[in-house]
Amino acid sequence: MKKTLPVPGWLDIGADYESSISSELIDRTIARLVAGHVPIFLAGKGYQSGPAILIGTNDQGLLIDKPRDWQSCQKIRLSFKDKAKLANHFDVHILSESADTLQSSLPGEIFRLQRRARYRVDVPSGCHVSFRSNNNLHTGLTLKNISATGMLFFSKRPMVLPQTDIQDIALSIPAGEGKDILTGWQQKKISQGDIVRTFHDRQLGMVCYGVAFRSKGREEDELARYIRERERELILKGLPA
Repeated sequence: MKKTLPVPGWLDIGADYESSISSELIDRTIARLVAGHVPIFLAGKGYQSGPAILIGTNDQGLLIDKPRDWQSCQKIRLSFKDKAKLANHFDVHILSESADTLQSSLPGEIFRLQRRARYRVDVPSGCHVSFRSNNNLHTGLTLKNISATGMLFFSKRPMVLPQTDIQDIALSIPAGEGKDILTGWQQKKISQGDIVRTFHDRQLGMVCYGVAFRSKGREEDELARYIRERERELILKGLPA
């Protein structure tokens, strides 16, 4: 009697992402997108669509409602939300197109993003943070990454911090999506936080500090918006060529 192999589940691949190559899971996901007319978004190099829908499947793969502003791309990333409102995506090849339909290959792997509030994004080079600790002002510290609930920053030397709580946190980041160090800055301000982790990165020769924010709702919402913009920017940069 032939044994039935277990269906592969989700695999943690880091940065709060999971992936799966389970054909059963992918088929179920596609069926849900088609039956529920779930909004999907298409992205390629230099292009991102508005909401579209998955019409169905055939022997070649997926049939996609062609966005009105469609720009021809050989490879696209198809993004959507699952039942738990988590961000999912997979990459496919565009095989052909008609006046109103795109024909793509079937996806071989699906990805989802867990724990949105804790998802960290690396910030562009040149970003820095300042804050007060025990009435002392610390400025010009290199910011490595941020989430809606915390950050990681570097210092060339160990800092004298008598207490773990810090106040008046100001994050200096590029002013707007895709901006760099030459095009202006904005500040995201957080009322207070706590240093929850300290370690030495020998490769960088830096002391690293992990901070958990104790932010107000508006402050967290503003950070979450920036993180979504930065995530989209990084995803577009990492799209298949």
